[in-house]
Amino acid sequence: MIEEERIAKNNRIREQCRLTREKRKHQICRVYRVKIDFSHLNEAQRVHLKMLFVEAKWLYNDALTFSHEHDINEYDTATHTVHGLDKDKLPVTHEIEYLASQMKQSVIQGIKHSLKGLAVLKKHNHTVGNLRYKSDYVSINLQQHYVTYRFYDMNHIGLQGFRERIRIKGANQFWNIPGIELANAKLLNLPDGYYLAVTTYQNKGGETRKYKPEIGIDMGIKTTITTSEGKKYKVLIEESERIKKCQRLIARRQKCSSNRYKARKLLQKAYQKLSSRKRDIANKIVHELLEHEHVYMQDENISGWHKGLFGRTVQHSVLGLVKSKLMKHERVTVLSSKEPTTKYCPCCGKLKKDITLEDRVYECTCGYKEDRDIHAARNMILLAKKHTCGTQGINAFGEKIRRPKPKDLSRNLVE
Repeated sequence: MIEEERIAKNNRIREQCRLTREKRKHQICRVYRVKIDFSHLNEAQRVHLKMLFVEAKWLYNDALTFSHEHDINEYDTATHTVHGLDKDKLPVTHEIEYLASQMKQSVIQGIKHSLKGLAVLKKHNHTVGNLRYKSDYVSINLQQHYVTYRFYDMNHIGLQGFRERIRIKGANQFWNIPGIELANAKLLNLPDGYYLAVTTYQNKGGETRKYKPEIGIDMGIKTTITTSEGKKYKVLIEESERIKKCQRLIARRQKCSSNRYKARKLLQKAYQKLSSRKRDIANKIVHELLEHEHVYMQDENISGWHKGLFGRTVQHSVLGLVKSKLMKHERVTVLSSKEPTTKYCPCCGKLKKDITLEDRVYECTCGYKEDRDIHAARNMILLAKKHTCGTQGINAFGEKIRRPKPKDLSRNLVE
């Protein structure tokens, strides 16, 4: 290729990328997860899927060792031989047979992004360590649709390096959405099976939706979430007996043995089931709250609660999940944690400074009386509107009320 052709090609790629970025500004990014039907895989496909993650681990650890003495950009991604250590810490050489070319590039690209992130943190005077070697590799980035993966129909996909189609479940979540575009995806190795997390872009709907009146929410220990309408959510999902049994089983197994490895996989599967239950309940609560026109909440110190006397209760609740999901939404206003939502009286405007955690009913000298949590949730709306100044809210202490922007999910998947 002559120099003029190379420049023209680069200009076409640059222009296409610019047009894509402009189009993405008017689209919504959503990630859907489909499950690979393991029961319909033949023996060769099962071995291939397993070895993809094993070889990705070998390649990652070998490239990480290379980066300690050389520039990671000089690492040869076309290599078919990597070096490492076995369980006895003895040097061993592995052959890369199943990992495709773009999958290798994505593994090395992940190391580059991690090193770049550590460099940025170090530049801002943060204490950083070194990247650690992996004992399990659970996520392989598939960068291009139609190249590293493709959908044949709603029930079958193709992966780079596989000769036959692979049966999947769950594509009906997005298959019939008009105008949907598929971007990159991630092949996941989770304790309960293999998944494909697909990044999609959809056009924003132009129809107007009717919402319920605005609502304030108060987060707490005794009651997980209380709304200004008086509805209370009490969620407590404790560890199952299955988890405790698996922990006792691991304690009785010898280190570095196959039985200990199997017991650890059973424990991971039990924990994933627990986290799936929490995530499902959190999604339902957030969906119900976002049916209102606007949501007002306070920036509660959930991590501080976790370290205190109520750490066990906070750990088994869904407070952190609900808070993180709400803070990413554009129709949610977050008040400062210093805002006196509990002490403030909406009738006379006085602050009741002697209220304690044992006082579950708020009573003021002016005669106002209300449930403590409902009172705080209603004050969320009142205080946010009372101190609003222009487009940015100002609280009672002169601080800006944060209105966070929605997070772009595509960046996490690419990185």
